[in-house]
Amino acid sequence: MGNPVEKKEIQLYPNMPMMDTENFPWCGLDKTVIDHIAQEMQTIKLGEWWLCNTAHNLEPAAFSISPRFLSIGPLMATDSNESALFQEDTTCLDWLDHQPPQSVIYVAFGSSGVLDHNQLKELALGLDLLNKPFLWVVNSCNNNRVNNSYSDEFHGSKGRIVNWAPQKKILNHPAIACFVSHCGWNSSMEGVCSGVPFLCWPLVKDQFVNKSYICDVWKVGLRLDKDENGLVSKEEIAKKVEQLFGDEGIRARSLKLKELTLNNVVEGGHSLENLKSFISWAE
Repeated sequence: MGNPVEKKEIQLYPNMPMMDTENFPWCGLDKTVIDHIAQEMQTIKLGEWWLCNTAHNLEPAAFSISPRFLSIGPLMATDSNESALFQEDTTCLDWLDHQPPQSVIYVAFGSSGVLDHNQLKELALGLDLLNKPFLWVVNSCNNNRVNNSYSDEFHGSKGRIVNWAPQKKILNHPAIACFVSHCGWNSSMEGVCSGVPFLCWPLVKDQFVNKSYICDVWKVGLRLDKDENGLVSKEEIAKKVEQLFGDEGIRARSLKLKELTLNNVVEGGHSLENLKSFISWAE
């Protein structure tokens, strides 16, 4: 198996988002990994239930594919630092306390999202161009580049850069205006459950499908488009942030989706009832 020969959009099931064959999760993977995925797909058929960290209202079409799918989410990590992958910089919460409501751009690409030098530079200059407060989480692979590679061009005087942060607390902070995200599923769930609008910047695998849900199905975010050089330019970043800040419809839908989704995990909610049923079945 390799990359698809023909570039086109397909739909796996009615009412699900369109998928670009160029962004299939297995594109670019070596044969060993593809064989492993194929084996896993065969193994999963043996299961009587497939427990899914999602809510039924977020993906009703996906749940109509098979009665084996059981939504039990959204499942959120605890606030304990013991669950964090890296040491969190909690001082950024104090910094957020001093920012105006709905003013801060939060930028995070997960634990493994890495941008190349040119793209990193465009992002940094785009944040400078906006002249708005920002909180940027960079992993160790990118940290030295941000701080050293173009210090003469990137001032970052309006923002704060940290290595790792308590994301759930940040997204629920009243100062946050939007979430520039790679659209990993955990980050997507945390953003939805915080009612924060997205600027979508998928990098690999399922992140492209998640972006489609955010932008085209839930309509709680905007996509960042690449230019002819394959980069998300500083002008594109600035333009889409300004557009998102001025779109009250997206913010209203984000808050409504938060309410609907969190209702799944309260008493009588769809996900909680599913979990109770599963536990009874297992016992």
